[in-house]
Amino acid sequence: MWKEIIDKDLIAINPLISSKEELFEKMVNHVYAEDYIINRKKFLQALTEREELSNTELYKGVAFPHARTNAASKVFVSIIILKEGIDYGNPEMGKVKLVFFFGCPVADNQLYLRLLAQTTRLVRNQKFRTQLQNAKTPEQVEDILLAYDTETEAMEEDNYLMIFVLNKPDLTSDVLSAMVELGINNASIVDSISMARKLAYEIPVFAGLSYIGQGNSKSSSMIFCHIKSRQTPQKLAEILKSNGININKKGVGYIQTFKLDSLLGVTEEDIDV
Repeated sequence: MWKEIIDKDLIAINPLISSKEELFEKMVNHVYAEDYIINRKKFLQALTEREELSNTELYKGVAFPHARTNAASKVFVSIIILKEGIDYGNPEMGKVKLVFFFGCPVADNQLYLRLLAQTTRLVRNQKFRTQLQNAKTPEQVEDILLAYDTETEAMEEDNYLMIFVLNKPDLTSDVLSAMVELGINNASIVDSISMARKLAYEIPVFAGLSYIGQGNSKSSSMIFCHIKSRQTPQKLAEILKSNGININKKGVGYIQTFKLDSLLGVTEEDIDV
């Protein structure tokens, strides 16, 4: 995915920036000069309005300012590395040293969401963050991104139903983010209780304090979605494993896939971020 998007001209290492406002202004001006933005004023307004909804320093030292607006001519990501960091208005997170600045026309939401999802997953990797912070040239930044890219050859397309039974509901956000990274944004989530939990918590002859004492949640989640390749579940499992979630470990969950004979209606659902 990165190899189609990354532009070395949008990578800046240690620019002279001292504030969040100056960061936004210079980012927008630079991307406009590179023809990724049609209307500089409207894009800056969309970026600022998004930031006012909630601060985009989502991880300590890393910010993801972004805007989805037709003031952008195409999907882009600009990467700014700030050795000393700047105050980003989020005292709990501290100064921002890595900035991933995204822009997207309204019609290209799918790719935009996938890039956001993959980037937020990668920045949780300390090695990845350290490598970027130590990069000295845009070429080095590009090499790092390509080394972590998960894009592979095109997969055959058909219609499948994928059901993910997740026995650890606290991992739901990680699972959904991984699904978005694979281009899935049509999932439905149903709260459920697995047979093991039903027995352990509610059936007197089976119920035991040892199960409850281990901190196991009573609830589970079932995630239903339409996918176009039977390879998708394996790719999802690989992404989750890279994030410390191994579905081959007992008690985490499992994935089932069913071939569909027919499909009516539009499966894709728009996500406005």
